[in-house]
Amino acid sequence: MNSQKLCLGASLLAALQLITNVATAAEPAQRAVQTTNWSLGLVASDSDTKDSTSNGTFGVNGIATLPIGDLFGASVQGNYSRTTARTSDVLFDVASENSSRQTCRFNNSDAAVSVFARKPTLGRISASYGKGSVSSDCGDESVFVSTGDDSMGIDYYRVAAEAYLWNFTLGAVHTSTEPEDGEKLESDIFNASWYPLDNLKVTLSGGDLYDQDTYGIEIEHQPEFMGNSLGVALGYSVIDRDQEIGTINFSVVYHFGPKVELKRRDRSYR
Repeated sequence: MNSQKLCLGASLLAALQLITNVATAAEPAQRAVQTTNWSLGLVASDSDTKDSTSNGTFGVNGIATLPIGDLFGASVQGNYSRTTARTSDVLFDVASENSSRQTCRFNNSDAAVSVFARKPTLGRISASYGKGSVSSDCGDESVFVSTGDDSMGIDYYRVAAEAYLWNFTLGAVHTSTEPEDGEKLESDIFNASWYPLDNLKVTLSGGDLYDQDTYGIEIEHQPEFMGNSLGVALGYSVIDRDQEIGTINFSVVYHFGPKVELKRRDRSYR
């Protein structure tokens, strides 16, 4: 009788081990990017410079992210936006004394490629190269100082690192921007993100933006009733200088591909 019980117990243990092994094999491997995915978004911002100019921007952006083996991933990103600068505080419309506001428009476009290494349980390091252009629509006599023309090319290089610590992510980004025929600009930004919920992220940032102190806050949410596909973000940032610049940012992004929580998306998909 005892031998039968022992055999039955051994059989149950063997079956349990087999089920565990099958379940483990069925789970997807922890890769830098779990699967190819992409997103498309709308962005808007409004900036005000104390006692001077202000401007509004509206644009679209898209990004595709794909795995390269288990440890590496890559992304390709493109952006286009149009900025309207309100300059009545510094420019006067001599054609009409009744004019209360004079505007100037800029078209901005850029594309960037990034490669990165990531362990979803530890963090990520990345390097990026981007190229863009800015053109003005401000009249025949409007030119950029560095080029003497109404358009200007921009190259930028970026390295970044982030660490995943439970419900927190700590990161740092260094960007080198090289305007066409202009002086190279450097910036260092540090950020800390907290996930009070898997679909809610609060990020605080601060650092040195082109020799100007800057700090900000952003809240990003991915509503579950939208099927874990639509994300919205609202942020406010300040560049601290004699003429302080405050900027409000808002974005709506639709994610194509896997329907996952925001925290998992940040650490395994983008």
